[in-house]
Amino acid sequence: MTILCLLLAVACAANGGGGGGQRSEPEPGTVTVTGRLTDEGVECQALRGDDGRLYTLTGDLQGFKTGDRVRVSGKVAEVSICMQGTTLVVTKIEAATT
Repeated sequence: MTILCLLLAVACAANGGGGGGQRSEPEPGTVTVTGRLTDEGVECQALRGDDGRLYTLTGDLQGFKTGDRVRVSGKVAEVSICMQGTTLVVTKIEAATT
């Protein structure tokens, strides 16, 4: 079980890419969500979207933490250890206003 969890974590990290979380334009299939980072995540950082939905995040959060209001772009993870909500592999994260 532990090995499976480790393999899933490595796979999720690899899917996050090596671009430091920044891309100049969204790739096809990219989802963008604005909301607030929350402590609702059991295994992963959670984001409560303005749409009321719960998302969990993998990848480089660039120092953002619970309570921060952010706009996240990423792809829906095919495999995740997050166990909650819709998991996004973060390709871009930035501070959101309003």
